[in-house]
Amino acid sequence: MNLSNFLLLLHFLGFGLLFTTLVAGWLLNRQYKGAVDFSTKALILKSMRPIGLLSPFAILLMLLTGIGNMQVRDLGLFTESWLSAKIVVFIIAAVNGIVFGVRARKRGKLIGQMAEGTAPQGTDKSIRSLDTQLQLFYVIQFVLLLIILILSIVKPGRYEVSA
Repeated sequence: MNLSNFLLLLHFLGFGLLFTTLVAGWLLNRQYKGAVDFSTKALILKSMRPIGLLSPFAILLMLLTGIGNMQVRDLGLFTESWLSAKIVVFIIAAVNGIVFGVRARKRGKLIGQMAEGTAPQGTDKSIRSLDTQLQLFYVIQFVLLLIILILSIVKPGRYEVSA
C-alpha cells in the first residue's frame, strides 16, 4: 500500500469516527431527553463524556491526513474549489463542535447540581435552553458532515464540460 492510499484510508477512518461519535451522541441525547429524573440524566451525560472526547481525536486525524493527502497529491489550498469549500465546511464543523462541547459540559454540570439538589434558582430554564441548543447542534453537525461527504464524492467544478 502506497502512502497516498494509506493516508486516504486513515482519512476515511477519521471521518467514520467523527460520524460515529455524532450518531452515538445523538442517540444518548435522545435517551437523556427521555429520562425523567435528574440523577438518570446525569448518568447519561456522564456516559456521553468519553464519546465527546473522541471527537477532537477524529478532527485531528482528519486534519493531519487531509494535509498529508494534499501534500502527496501536490494540491494547494486553492488548487481545487471543492477542496477549498470542504476545508471551510470542516473548519466550521470543528469550531461548532468545540463551542457546543463547552455548552454540553455546562449542561452536565447543571444537571449534576440538579441531581444533588444544590442548583441555584433558574437552573431549569438554563438547562432547557442548553437542551434546545444541543439538539440543534446534532442537526447542524449532521448537515455539515453530509456536505463534506458530498463535496468529497462529487468534487464539483473539478471536471470541465467540453462542447
